[in-house]
Amino acid sequence: MMAMLKRVFSRLGGWVDGHFISATLGGLVVLFLFVFFFGNIFVTVPSGHRGVLWHRFFGGTVIGSSYGEGTKVIFPWDRIYVYDMRLHQSTEKFDVLTKEGLQIAVSATLRFRLNPKAIGTIHAQAGPNYVDVLVIPSIGAAVRMEAAKHTLEEIYSSNRNQIERDVQARATKTIDDLIQAGGDAEPEIFVEDFWFRSISLPKGLEHVIEDKLAERERAEQYAYILQREQQEKARKEIEAQGIKAFQDIVSSGITESYLRWKGIDATVKLAESHNAKIVVFGGKDGLPLILNPSENSVPLTTPPAPHVTGAAAATPVGPPSVATPERR
Repeated sequence: MMAMLKRVFSRLGGWVDGHFISATLGGLVVLFLFVFFFGNIFVTVPSGHRGVLWHRFFGGTVIGSSYGEGTKVIFPWDRIYVYDMRLHQSTEKFDVLTKEGLQIAVSATLRFRLNPKAIGTIHAQAGPNYVDVLVIPSIGAAVRMEAAKHTLEEIYSSNRNQIERDVQARATKTIDDLIQAGGDAEPEIFVEDFWFRSISLPKGLEHVIEDKLAERERAEQYAYILQREQQEKARKEIEAQGIKAFQDIVSSGITESYLRWKGIDATVKLAESHNAKIVVFGGKDGLPLILNPSENSVPLTTPPAPHVTGAAAATPVGPPSVATPERR
């Protein structure tokens, strides 16, 4: 084997020596072509992207497969088209007609992403400019068709969220119908979200609708207040019934003996207190006046005694009540 390799290198060296100029020129040409076509031979697919291979001589776009991230080596006459697979967001403005025939301008935002299995089909049927060729026109058509089903007030306020969901569903179906993917069940472009950013109404109508909505809010507020008052009325009725039942039960169980016993117990606790106090006795059963509410006929004040001179002045006049101070 070594002898054979030596003979091959020997013959190659002899040929180079005999054709030095032509061999040098050939090497320079090959080096120039390699440098010139370096960008077409080594293609880098960035993060979050995928590449679609296009053969110049062998059938064009490869639909069934795609290249992932990294550097790929291809023939210089072929080409790789790189597509961004991350979430896209696009905002556009559309002029639409409502159910009443009024023309309004809506600014809408769409979020979407590509199906990795379908980027070959998207490239073959729409190309790299698929957003302007396929996505935006489909969204515009869906917005106009859904807006024509609803009144201006519904689009502006009440049914806005439902209309946005309907536009999203219709746009997904429209894009799926435009791209022939060979019976694949998944859509080629996933419409993740759609919403109206703003709605421009004709002059003079915006204030009219806002006033109408304000009146509706006030009417709903009044209805809420009435409902709350009805509930408060029911609550008070239930509370009154409970108080009445409580009074019926308590009144039947409270006797004069019970009240007298509670009065004696309160007098004992009052006497045991160390705070300064004045207790006025003279009620029924020797209880303090404040604890003997049944003695309503006893006056709270003593009428002044007549002016008496001599020994009669020592005789007290008035009810037999005694004030006994207690001090700490």
